[in-house]
Amino acid sequence: MNPPARGPAPADPGPVGGPPRRVPLLARPRVRRILSRVVAAVGVVFAAVGLFTGRYGYLVVGIVVIGLGAALGPGRIRR
Repeated sequence: MNPPARGPAPADPGPVGGPPRRVPLLARPRVRRILSRVVAAVGVVFAAVGLFTGRYGYLVVGIVVIGLGAALGPGRIRR
């Protein structure tokens, strides 16, 4: 008896007799969470640089990028 296969399972088996459909990369919660955290971290860096150097443009960009990172989170997947 073989062990169960590891890896992402398709979300939808697809039409009868056809190949199974694969989940798009950005629709996977793990990928969305990682991407969201990376984007938010970049926003924090921009905001910190803007705050400490007095460049308010960087501060505004940092706040906007933090918001984009929050919007990319896995709770925002709409189908």
